[in-house]
Amino acid sequence: MIYINLIWLIIKSIALMILNPFMWLVVAFIYFQYKRNVEIERQMVGKEQTSLKDQVLDSVIYGFLIGILGSIVIVFLGITIDNIGIEYVFPLAILLMLINPRYICFSYAGGIVSLISLMIGYPNVNVSGLMAIVGILHLMESILIYLDGSANSIPVFVRLKNGNVAGGYTMQKFWPIPFIALSTTTAILGGASSINMPDWWPLLGPSSNLKNIVFIMMPVVAALGYGDIALTEMPKKRAHRSSIRLLGFSLILIGLSLLSIKIYIFKWIAAIFGPLAHELIIIIGQKEEKTKKPLFEYQDIGLMVLSVVKNSPAEQIGIKPGDVVLKINDIQINSEDDIKRLLSTNPTILFITVREIDGSFVRYEYRNCKGINWLGLLIVPQYPDNLYSISEMENGGLIKSLFRKFTKKH
Repeated sequence: MIYINLIWLIIKSIALMILNPFMWLVVAFIYFQYKRNVEIERQMVGKEQTSLKDQVLDSVIYGFLIGILGSIVIVFLGITIDNIGIEYVFPLAILLMLINPRYICFSYAGGIVSLISLMIGYPNVNVSGLMAIVGILHLMESILIYLDGSANSIPVFVRLKNGNVAGGYTMQKFWPIPFIALSTTTAILGGASSINMPDWWPLLGPSSNLKNIVFIMMPVVAALGYGDIALTEMPKKRAHRSSIRLLGFSLILIGLSLLSIKIYIFKWIAAIFGPLAHELIIIIGQKEEKTKKPLFEYQDIGLMVLSVVKNSPAEQIGIKPGDVVLKINDIQINSEDDIKRLLSTNPTILFITVREIDGSFVRYEYRNCKGINWLGLLIVPQYPDNLYSISEMENGGLIKSLFRKFTKKH
């Protein structure tokens, strides 16, 4: 019964955080990031696949659910955040996001604040608690990436270093994470609910004078972000690979943080490991995308499909990204103009022959008595209108964008 009451108290506390102004500040930043993504998607596909409102709502729902899970872990382990320095970490994360959206992740701001505290003693921060919380946040993030990281990925055309054009997907996801952290005091606040915990608790919290200590639940708002490019595999597979790596990172960081409670040198190790290892994971992933053969390339014969518009004729009959359109109504297709000429007559029936990724051939049929003038395919052309470089996709951010605009004017 104790555990049920505790979990219910956590859920109620997180639900109330919808009234927290910091929560709405994080949601506002997420809104503007997704607004930019929607604009790019409109340029590429012609319209957004998922509305801006639904994308933000999706992130908020996932963020709240995973926040509950992370809070249960924190509370049951008994990790406290006394003097954790969240008032320094949060604004620093916002500033770092202006350099690159992925730097909103707390591993960077948490590591920087911890290192400054260790070097000069100010701000006076509980490094062990801060980095343990960062580790648990990334444990949550690894789950979010696995479940939601590939959602609303945006098709893009990228110029490779060899000059060739490839299709791919950029994934930019952000989640607001409301969670409950523990703090200690010596008295119960008036009117507050209390739960008597079992003798074995806390596992990882303070180990002395527990009879004089009261643990209180503190609401905390964090933001997690995921940025990646999928050129050599589909976004879902790419996101799953990233989530597994991040899971390993989070477990190591939590272990280092717990060791640092007893051994001082591990405070330094945890503070350095956090941002550097997180960045290394991203660099390794980006290097893989640069060195492996792209999945979506321009074809000499046929047209390779990069993306299929939701609820389009192409989606209804089963055409998928990676398919190569070879013929329509027995007419060889080698360019978008070939498709436009064929559809300009508003045919009522189409027979579409495609080669799938595994090399097999499939013949699809689509009928519409009112005539067909649109398929809903985004193909990989030889000379795309909207073309990005790898460096642009990896290094976005307001500050760099403003710098590029300034240098162009001068």
